[in-house]
Amino acid sequence: PRFATGLGSLAGLMGCSGSAAAADAPARAKSVDSDMPRRETSKGDSPKKDASSISRMSCTSDASEITREQSQWHHERLRKLLKLDESTKIPFLLVELRGCGDKHGFVEICGKDEYGVYDALDHFLQSEWHCGKLDAGDLRGDTPIPFSDALYKWDHFVVGNDGMSNMGMATMQLVDFMCNTLCWTLGVINGGNVGKLGEVREQQVIFKAPHPMNMVSGHIMIELRSAGFIEVCGTDRKDMDILHFHLTEAFNATPVAGFEKYCTRLYQAGEGIFKERGSAGENNLGNITVRLCDTIFEMLSVWSLVTMNGGNYGDGGTHREQQLVFRCDYHPLRAAPHLMVEMRQAGYIEVCGQDFDGIYEKLGAFLKDTWGCSSASAGGMFKEAFCDLKYKWEAKDMMVSTSELTAFFHSLGWQMQVCSQGTIKVRGNPESREQQVLFRPGASGHGVVEPHIFFELYTGEGLDNLYENEHKTQVLANQHMSIRCEGECAEALAQFERFAGEFLGAAKDKVENGVITYTTDCFLSRGMYDNNLGCWTMRICDFMVDRLGWSFVVCNVCNFGPAGHFREQQLVFRFDGERREIPPVRSANNALDWTLFPGLDFPEYWTTKDVLCMKKTHETVSCGQDEVQALQSMFDHTFKRILTRDRVYEYQLGHAEEMPYRLEVMSAFRSEHAELHRRFEERRKNYAGGTPMKAKTSEAPDVSVLTRRLKSGEALLAHGTNPSSAMGILKTGFVLNHAGKTTGTMFGYGIYLAECVSKSDEYARD
Repeated sequence: PRFATGLGSLAGLMGCSGSAAAADAPARAKSVDSDMPRRETSKGDSPKKDASSISRMSCTSDASEITREQSQWHHERLRKLLKLDESTKIPFLLVELRGCGDKHGFVEICGKDEYGVYDALDHFLQSEWHCGKLDAGDLRGDTPIPFSDALYKWDHFVVGNDGMSNMGMATMQLVDFMCNTLCWTLGVINGGNVGKLGEVREQQVIFKAPHPMNMVSGHIMIELRSAGFIEVCGTDRKDMDILHFHLTEAFNATPVAGFEKYCTRLYQAGEGIFKERGSAGENNLGNITVRLCDTIFEMLSVWSLVTMNGGNYGDGGTHREQQLVFRCDYHPLRAAPHLMVEMRQAGYIEVCGQDFDGIYEKLGAFLKDTWGCSSASAGGMFKEAFCDLKYKWEAKDMMVSTSELTAFFHSLGWQMQVCSQGTIKVRGNPESREQQVLFRPGASGHGVVEPHIFFELYTGEGLDNLYENEHKTQVLANQHMSIRCEGECAEALAQFERFAGEFLGAAKDKVENGVITYTTDCFLSRGMYDNNLGCWTMRICDFMVDRLGWSFVVCNVCNFGPAGHFREQQLVFRFDGERREIPPVRSANNALDWTLFPGLDFPEYWTTKDVLCMKKTHETVSCGQDEVQALQSMFDHTFKRILTRDRVYEYQLGHAEEMPYRLEVMSAFRSEHAELHRRFEERRKNYAGGTPMKAKTSEAPDVSVLTRRLKSGEALLAHGTNPSSAMGILKTGFVLNHAGKTTGTMFGYGIYLAECVSKSDEYARD
């Protein structure tokens, strides 16, 4: 799925937004609740004063209830941020599920309203989960500062015994809707338990820009719980059956019926599968996690790990749970093994995974020479080892350690996949931190350390009497942000500092051990658990990805304090090289003027009833197997293994990447768009004929299922692009004023297509 190459029928300008026909398109229908508070990319209240006049609140070591002046400053910042939203390219969305008790919870949404996602989520939450919509606040200066862009009361959350809840199932229902229905991409699932006994469950689910492969990519969540249970949530019965036989054999697990409101399938692990011992929180969950990941890829070769999320609950956080989410995405690294390094503040580093390419010896040398670690018995005074390697260490700052460890692995051609952290109570430390980092080989060039920036956001501490009042907003004390860089990050850091100073109230405080610490004044709270951390997490993601072109790698949270209400969020971004510019997102034209359609016939192969009945403007449909086979024949027939001026040579890449011999069609989609079809037929009326096109794609064998749909003057041609732009083209057609934004305009403004897919592949990006 690295390649996003589209085939489309071409006649004239095919209903492009830059054409004369496009100018007559009806305006987008106004949402019935368009006056509800939300953040959009193209509108919003204008700032009341120039941005440069926004004052920075003084950072103090004392928390306090927010003053009227401070409230106005915060509103002004949020209004100013609307201007940045006007050029969104790769949108992010954070949905936070908070379960406060049985049938009592909330759903918060933070992020930009792109592709109509807020209306779609509103319908899903109210119709499927029976949520009640609440007032999230707005940007008027005389109202409480909004902590999210949409807020719902959630009675769908249910709690059972032994820490059991339906959080995993609810998360996967949300993932299935966002990914398989709306085509958004799952980025990270990040959660934890708060409350004095970890009884409040919070789950942040971060999605990024839509990708067409999500329509057919299933997800499965496996939750390992040290209380002796394994929960599986998903909809792919065939692959869950394969997993079933593995769990019953390898884990001696017994399937348990009657818990379907908590998860799709529940298993009770055999006695002694999950193990814990000692007063330092030692357990074998990391070892089980790595073995399970490697086994999944042996059994289900097209699946890969997307995200990993750990949590602790119970008195002292001694009960562990690990959520693993896998996606059927044909990942190019699926055969590579996993290696987990767990750094524990209790004084140990544990390594779990295969000794691939001599990594044990290399890692051991790094830990001893760089961090002064010493080898320890993996089993300690016990006979049974809970890990493959174990070292004693003098605990370092977790962000610094993760940063240095990532740079070490990258220098060997390995790449960080996921990262998870939490706290437990051990002897002598009621909040002992643990950080798990999972690496895989083959993702980066050997000897190359790609630039990384590590962020740590600490929201600060508040006053107990204000925590008890959920209607009082307080500015938290001692809040700060720390940044650590690996590789060449100076330019990106300078740009981020300007952004942070303007919007987060950040001021550089100190530089120590390579960590830059900034005081901030942006973090606020209401009550014990409500805060605006999610809002600013999304804003940092937006800036780093949209503005600077970096890749979002991982996000994880750690909760401190007697009730876990002091929050610390880690964010990791990686620079994968210069990217071609992506045009800003445009809203789809969802309005249909029925008076323009009488006498117009839709293609006979269209299948979406709502589109055929004009109840819906557009639907993206998965192609049938006969269509996929015909496309594969076209790809094989028109693929030429020839380097042209627009394909990068291997020596220019800095590492070996051979030109492919073939492009394999994994999945294909077609657009059934009533309005674009109408414009297309209008343009055809001006076509006089006489210039039949004989494209190479029509000469391929066994392609009649596609070519018989073509009329005179039409041909199937290829256009290489990126997934975000591909989704935009499916929804809105081509946009002429974007021509040349990414690769130049050798022949002037127009739509660039090719007969040979190997040529269009030169412009395809993932």
